[in-house]
Amino acid sequence: MTLEDYISRLNENIFFKEFSFSRNQFSPAQGVELEFADHVIWLDDLFITFQIKRREYSDDHTEASEANWFEKKVLRKATQQIRDTIHFLDAHDKINIINARGHSFDVIAAKTNKSFHMVLYAHDHCLPEKYKRKKFHISSSAGFIHLMSIEDYLGICQTLITPAEIGDYLTFRQKLGGKFGQINILPEQALLGQFLYGVLEAEPSIDFAKYLAELKHTPDEFDLSYIIRNFKDRILNANNSVDYYKILRELAKLGREELKEVKLRFNLSIQNCQRNEYVKPYRVTFPRTGCGFVFVPVQQERRAYALNALQNFTHAHKYEQKLEKCIGVSFVNDGEYYDINYCYIEQNWVHDPDMERILKDNFPFRPVRQETMHRYWFANETAGE
Repeated sequence: MTLEDYISRLNENIFFKEFSFSRNQFSPAQGVELEFADHVIWLDDLFITFQIKRREYSDDHTEASEANWFEKKVLRKATQQIRDTIHFLDAHDKINIINARGHSFDVIAAKTNKSFHMVLYAHDHCLPEKYKRKKFHISSSAGFIHLMSIEDYLGICQTLITPAEIGDYLTFRQKLGGKFGQINILPEQALLGQFLYGVLEAEPSIDFAKYLAELKHTPDEFDLSYIIRNFKDRILNANNSVDYYKILRELAKLGREELKEVKLRFNLSIQNCQRNEYVKPYRVTFPRTGCGFVFVPVQQERRAYALNALQNFTHAHKYEQKLEKCIGVSFVNDGEYYDINYCYIEQNWVHDPDMERILKDNFPFRPVRQETMHRYWFANETAGE
C-alpha cells in the first residue's frame, strides 16, 4: 500500500467515502491532464487539500540529508503543489473530481468554502527536531499551509474522530499559528491538548499535553457507523443515487456530544420497537447546524402507516422548531428484523395556519429543553469546551 492509499483509507473512514476524493486528475483541454491535489476532503463548508510526501529509501541517512529532503520536498515542492491547486480553482470554470463512491463533483464550487491546505509527510528518524516541530508554512499567495507528520495526523484522527472536530481543530491550529509563532517549538500533542481543554485563546504551552493523556475517550457513546452503513437505500422520496448525501452531511457536521444525543434516541427507539409499545417520538435540535432530528417508533400493527407517519412527524418537528432542515427516522420491528427508514426535508420555514392548528389541538411530541453540552471530559472530571 502506498502512503497516498493509506491516507485515502484513513480519510474515508473519518470523513466518509462520500466526501473523500483521491482520483483528482482533470483535463482542462484535449491532450492535457493535470492533478488537482493528492487528496481532497470536501464536506459542505469544510474543504481540505492534501499534498503527501514520503522520504524514499536512501543509503544516505544523515541529519543534513534529511534536512535537505524536507526543505526540497516539503517546504518547496509540496507547497508549490498547494499553490498550483489554488491557481487551478481560479483559472478554470470546471474541475470534476471523483470521490471514493465513484461519483463526480465539480470542485469549483468549493472556492467559497472555508478551506485548509495541508502537507503530510513521512520522514526518516534522522530528520532534525526543528523540522519535525515545524507546524506551518506561510505563502504569499496560498496563505497558511499546515505541515504535519503522518504520525501526528493519525493521532489527531484517532483522538478527534469526527469531521466536525477535525475541522474545528484545524481552525484552532491555524489561528494559534498566526498569533503565536512558538507553536513551532512544541509537539503536536501540546496543541491538541490545549484544543481539547478548550482554552483556545491562551498562549500555547507544553503543559497542555497532559489533557490529551487525561481525555476520557468513549467513542462507543457516539459512534454511528453501524447505523449509517447502507442507509442510503432506505430514504423516503430519494430521487437519485446521491440524495442520501444530504443526511450524511448533517451527521458529519455533528460533534461527539451531539452524535451521542442522536445515538441515545436511536437506541431508545429500537428498545421501544422490541417491546412494541406506543411512545411519542423522540427528538433533538442542534441550533449550531440548524438541523433537527425526530425518531419515530411504530407499533407492528401500524406498520402500514409507518412511512406516512415518518413524513408527517418530520414536517411537524421542523415546523414546531422553526427549522429549515430536519431528518426523520422511523422504526418498525417485524419480529426478526428492524425496518428503518429516513426522511430529509429542507425548505424555508413559513407560517402555516393549518400546521399551527394541528399542533395546538393534538401536540404529538415530548417537550424540549435547552442544554449546554461539554464536548470533552477528563480523568479529573473537568469538562473542556
